[in-house]
Amino acid sequence: MGRGYSSKREKYLTVLLAALLVVLAVLFVQAVLEEKVILEYSNEYVAMAELPSQLSFTYYDEAEWKEKLKEINSGKNLNGKLTFGKLEKLLEQLSVQEYVTVPNKFSWKNVSRAEWNGVYEQILDLLDAEGRVSATNLVFLTKEPEEAGEGEALRRLTHKGYYEVAEGVDYFHYYDMYQVYVKDQRIIGVSSQCKGPLTLKNVFIHSTENEKAEVLYERQKISLDIEGLEEDIRDTICDMEWTEGKVTAIYKKEDMISGKVLSFNEEQIEISGYGTLEHGGKLKIYKTYGTVEELDESKLVIGNLQADFVVAEKQVCGIILKEPASIENIRVLLLNGEGTYHENPVFVTDTGGTLTIGERTEEIPAGEPLTVSEFFGEDPDFVKIALGDGDGRIYFSDEAGGHTSLGYRGTMEIRKYQEGYGVVNELSLEQYLYGVVPSEMPSSYEREALCVQAVCARSYACIQLMKGDYAALGAHVDDSTSYQVYNKQEETPQTNLAVDDTVGEVIKYQGEVAEAYFFSTSCGYTGDMGLWNSGGEQFGYLQGISLLPEGEEADISSEEAFAEFISNKEINSYDSDSPYFRWQAEVSPQKESETINRAITERAEANAGNVQFLKEDGSEGKLSDLAGFGALKEISVGERGGGGGIRILRISYEKGTVHLITEYNIRYVLGAAAGKVTDNQGESIEMQLLPSAYFALTPMEQGYLLQGGGYGHGIGMSQNGSNGMAKAGMNYVEILMKFYQGIAIENIYNGE
Repeated sequence: MGRGYSSKREKYLTVLLAALLVVLAVLFVQAVLEEKVILEYSNEYVAMAELPSQLSFTYYDEAEWKEKLKEINSGKNLNGKLTFGKLEKLLEQLSVQEYVTVPNKFSWKNVSRAEWNGVYEQILDLLDAEGRVSATNLVFLTKEPEEAGEGEALRRLTHKGYYEVAEGVDYFHYYDMYQVYVKDQRIIGVSSQCKGPLTLKNVFIHSTENEKAEVLYERQKISLDIEGLEEDIRDTICDMEWTEGKVTAIYKKEDMISGKVLSFNEEQIEISGYGTLEHGGKLKIYKTYGTVEELDESKLVIGNLQADFVVAEKQVCGIILKEPASIENIRVLLLNGEGTYHENPVFVTDTGGTLTIGERTEEIPAGEPLTVSEFFGEDPDFVKIALGDGDGRIYFSDEAGGHTSLGYRGTMEIRKYQEGYGVVNELSLEQYLYGVVPSEMPSSYEREALCVQAVCARSYACIQLMKGDYAALGAHVDDSTSYQVYNKQEETPQTNLAVDDTVGEVIKYQGEVAEAYFFSTSCGYTGDMGLWNSGGEQFGYLQGISLLPEGEEADISSEEAFAEFISNKEINSYDSDSPYFRWQAEVSPQKESETINRAITERAEANAGNVQFLKEDGSEGKLSDLAGFGALKEISVGERGGGGGIRILRISYEKGTVHLITEYNIRYVLGAAAGKVTDNQGESIEMQLLPSAYFALTPMEQGYLLQGGGYGHGIGMSQNGSNGMAKAGMNYVEILMKFYQGIAIENIYNGE
């Protein structure tokens, strides 16, 4: 009996030991699995690595949550899954354990995604008072995430655009459909899978074949699977629908109109022949000539670009460009002398013409005053005055028809705004230059110099045509010095001939029209874009040159050498005949400290990036610190740019320093303190902006003597220097090649 009992006991012990080993093996496997990095989405669990981003809306940020969750996760890492035991500790960390209902499960059990979502929604209700976290459904359109550079976030392309993706939640594959949690356009968590349908609206489809759709979306060319759909689509706007990870429908938008863009803003676009239409808040623009590309709004050339507009539900869904803009006309916003808008403008023509009000057009006789406010009762988009005779002119006038301006070629369009009336003069580019060249350069200058001005003005205008700064008001430029002065001086045969003799010619650099900056007078040298704290390869043609005749170069390599050069009134330069070739001013920091501080404040508020404040210990300060800097002690040159212009001016105080960067800021602040300058002929002139930033500072008993030269920003072409070169026998092409390096002179009307 004893032996039998012993045998049975041994069998039981063996079975028990085997069972124990199985349990230990299971626990070991489970422990190992718990330590794995979770790379795939599951409904059965939530990865610990998902939680830092999901909780980042609370009083701890993402980095702090990583450390706290490591402690909850046995102090090791963020691998493995969320269990009910860890969830209990997490709720205690959030101090919401008494307010959140949690399923009653064993502590070692994994929390399913649905269970976590139920808890998370309660946490949001309690702690996300500002509603920063929202849920949205997305379909993911690319196979892999974009590679993130150093310091950059991971991004994914979805049917709603780009989203950043938090670390630990990037489970997404091509055509996956999920409901996700989003904060600040960043995916911070995954709620559940989504079946759809989801729709990508207003996507440009270039072609469909072989069950693939080649599309342009978010400036990317991507290929999308359309298996099972036999669609024949070319270069148009469509909606694409996904259901359960598959494209199930493509809806082509059939309605299309053609015309030119007259104006646009963030909500509306005005199209010739159709008036004003709404758009979705971001214009989608695609070109199909040459290479197929998605363009930004800067390429939407006002008034010169024939386009097709895809329309649905009275909204513009997309714009398709089948040919490049034909640079024919320019639209000029005519300012009222004090601002953008006119109170109640009156016009008169010297020849017969037409008045268009909405869809109605009527004849108008010459000499009859037109008060445009009388024509806006029917609420048209604009009122347009056109001439019947190409040699006629339109004038601003008084109520009796007396001219109060020079005459304007082309047409006038007047729009009504809350602030007043906007007046736009549309005319051909060449006719516009008839009004610019005499307003920017005296017609008495040499013919070759006038031709230089015409080419520079045309180049500058072409750049502005492409920018659309005044798109919301239906214009490209205004008539002030902010762009080019227009129609402030009468046209003359000499200036018109310069425009005609250079018709269509522009400056090009590396195949693109160059922004041909010009100014009045140099000090004997010009500068580069460093004077504007700018630069880059695109401005390689602006290197700065000497205007001293060959063989008469001067040394300006040091402060002492530049001071000797700039104080010499006998220097021979191509623009040394100008009264501003040399000038002087005086600045007294002690007497004018309040004026200087006020001017610094004004420039810091207008141009913060180019006014730097340094505290007494050298650390970075801000504008509010200026009041505590104490007395102004010294003004000195921090850095000179190309050609000797000051790029950084240092203003030192008892307890701090201000660095003025860019030539304009320097001229503004010291000009306010000086108040007047003395020109090369000894004439004293009241002036609140120094003529240039090309000057030397010489200490005096009561402050500083500023010995300077030149007038204007000093970058690009000197107008007086150009005239001097023309007098010396250089032709306009040679002069342009002198001022702008590595350029070509090409014609914009040659059809290329």
